[in-house]
Amino acid sequence: ESGRSAIIDSSIRVTDNGRESIHRKVFFIFTLYNSSNHNDQLKLGASSPEEAARWIHSFQEAALKGGPRPGNDVACSKSRWQSFRLSSSSESNHNDSIDWTLYPTTKMDRVTSDVVAPSPWTIFGCQNAIWLCVLRLSNWQWGDHPAIMAVGVVDGTSEAIFQTLMSLGPSRSEWDFCFYKGSVVEHLDGHTDIVHKQLYSDWLPWGMKRRDLLLRRYWRREDDGTYVILYHSVVHKKCSPQKSYVRASLKSN
Repeated sequence: ESGRSAIIDSSIRVTDNGRESIHRKVFFIFTLYNSSNHNDQLKLGASSPEEAARWIHSFQEAALKGGPRPGNDVACSKSRWQSFRLSSSSESNHNDSIDWTLYPTTKMDRVTSDVVAPSPWTIFGCQNAIWLCVLRLSNWQWGDHPAIMAVGVVDGTSEAIFQTLMSLGPSRSEWDFCFYKGSVVEHLDGHTDIVHKQLYSDWLPWGMKRRDLLLRRYWRREDDGTYVILYHSVVHKKCSPQKSYVRASLKSN
C-alpha cells in the first residue's frame, strides 16, 4: 500500500479544528502549520475523534523530538488519510480555530475529588439507574434555579457515547423519550454550533404546550479520552419562537 511521509521538526504545530461535514460525511479535522510561517499549513481529517487524537499526539511527539533526524518522520497511508486542502489563508483565519492541544486540562486527583472530599451535590432521586443530584450553593435563595446533575453508567466506549449524544437524527428518540426532532441551525466552528430541538409534550403535565430549545452546543475531547458537551440557550435570527411551542431556557457552566 502506497503512502506519504514527511519530516516533522520543532517548528511544526497542530491545531484541532473539530468536526466538519464534507459531502454529508462528518470528519474530525486538524491542521499542521509552521509556527514561523502560518501560511504554510496542511489540513487533514480522520473519520473519528479517537483517530484524530492519536495522530495529533503523534505529530506533537515528533515535533518535541526536534529534527530533522531519523525517527522524526510521520507516515500515513493514502487510503486512510485525505488531505482536504493545502491552505494559504492568513494568520487571522487560522486563529479562528481554538488549539486545544496547547491548553491541557488541569485534573484533580480522582480519589480525592470522588471519595474523600465533601461534595456540594445532594442526591434527591434515582430513576432507571440514573442518580439525580442538585447543587445549592451557600448563597442560594428561593426562586433561584438550582443546578441539576444526572449520573449514570453506560455500557459503551466514550467515542460511541459521544457520537450518540451529538446525533439529532431519528435514532435519538430510541433513548431520549423527550426528543421529537432536531436540526443544526448554524455551524459556527468545528467545536461549536447552534442546534434546535423540539420536544414531545407527553412528559409534561396535561394541557401544557410543547417545549423547544435553541442551544449553542460546544464540545471538546480531553487528553484522557473524556468528552465534554456544553449547552446554553441563545437567540438566533434563523430560528424564531413558534406559536405551537414554548421556548424553554437552559443554562450551563
